[in-house]
Amino acid sequence: MIEQYIAKSIDCACGKVHKSRVEEIIIEHDVIHNGMINYLKKEGFSRLTVVCDKNGYRIAGREVCEMLDAEGISYKLHMFQKDVVAPDEHSIGNLAMGMDLDCDLILTVGSGTVNDICRYVSAVAGKPFCTLGIAPSMDGYISSGSALIYNNLKLTFETHTPKAVFFDPKILAEAPRDMIAAGVGDLLGKINCLTDWNLSHIINDEWRCDFIVNIVDAAIQKTVAARDGIDTGDNDAVAMLLEALLLSGVCMDYAGNSRPASGCEHHLSHFWEMRYLLEGREAILHGTKVGIGTIIALKGYAYIASLDPDFDRIAKMDRMPFDEWETKVRRAFLSASDEVVDLEKKSGKNSVEKLLPRLEIIRAKWPEIKALAANTTKPELVKSILTQLDAPTMPHEIGVEREMAREAILYAKEIRNRYTVLQLLWDLGELENFADMIINEYYG
Repeated sequence: MIEQYIAKSIDCACGKVHKSRVEEIIIEHDVIHNGMINYLKKEGFSRLTVVCDKNGYRIAGREVCEMLDAEGISYKLHMFQKDVVAPDEHSIGNLAMGMDLDCDLILTVGSGTVNDICRYVSAVAGKPFCTLGIAPSMDGYISSGSALIYNNLKLTFETHTPKAVFFDPKILAEAPRDMIAAGVGDLLGKINCLTDWNLSHIINDEWRCDFIVNIVDAAIQKTVAARDGIDTGDNDAVAMLLEALLLSGVCMDYAGNSRPASGCEHHLSHFWEMRYLLEGREAILHGTKVGIGTIIALKGYAYIASLDPDFDRIAKMDRMPFDEWETKVRRAFLSASDEVVDLEKKSGKNSVEKLLPRLEIIRAKWPEIKALAANTTKPELVKSILTQLDAPTMPHEIGVEREMAREAILYAKEIRNRYTVLQLLWDLGELENFADMIINEYYG
């Protein structure tokens, strides 16, 4: 299925030309000794920088190096020495200083974090890169964006796509169960992000593409249908999960940003990731956090569906003064708060001047908004799939304390100027009530 969408341009009815820039996706058994080496020879790459962390080296990096030695292809191995690698300035600098500056290709052996680091460094260095993926744990293998931590805040940097990506179904199926479950969590997050995108289209007339939405929705449905096979580690089912994640990456490339694959479920994940980093706590898999955030976001839509707003009263509500808001945001985001405060100063999304006209649109389109909220996937379905895979479904299961969970619901929306259900709840004066409801449900 994936082949029909890559390495081509599509004139779309939405008015845009969608382009996928990755040239080849090779999914086959023994891919290191077949598809990958054949590709390297075909393209004439002869001087590589091979990048991995300790886990990636154990799973496939050693075998890659042995294959390159046997084929007489020159390479320099750069292995991150930390047990847990963060996608931050330190790791980027570490690779930039350790890579072969004269290499003709950066070959990544790994999954999310290492892939994001290599994508960014390769773009800055003007080098092509390819990836040997070792786990179906996230959707960013073929996207052009790198999710990186800059000044303690998780941001997405537009860079470039890999020339080719390689996967072995056996390696994927043998990935740790929590990494496979994280891939499912990341994919199920698309349920909410598509709904958030529809919501912004209704309220803000944001550009939206049915062609892209349909591809992502098909990926979601395939994953839900394959849940039992994914649970048992069936090679074909896990490969199907990977293809669904890759389709999500293609759609980000088509859209030119992460809108088809990232809504407020990702903002919640990014908030917890940032706080864990700043507090020196062990990182949690991205897709694990996204799965938990998806359940909260879908509960937000269920809450919206239950409302019968008095818009005249809402328009007259007192809103938090900027100074008070800034104090709370700085308490929530710690040393990452400067970027968040600057974003609000530029966007003014929480200002009364922006809110009142938006409320009139929400009033006029309330039946459509309420129907969207009522008809989206129920959070119980996402919870049941994650539970089947032994994945966490509530913040406290990954160590998020009561107050941090509440702060995430209240302030994660400030990470991006992107309209989501959390912003709608704030617009309606219901965000604190919703946060209290969720916290009482989860923490008692």
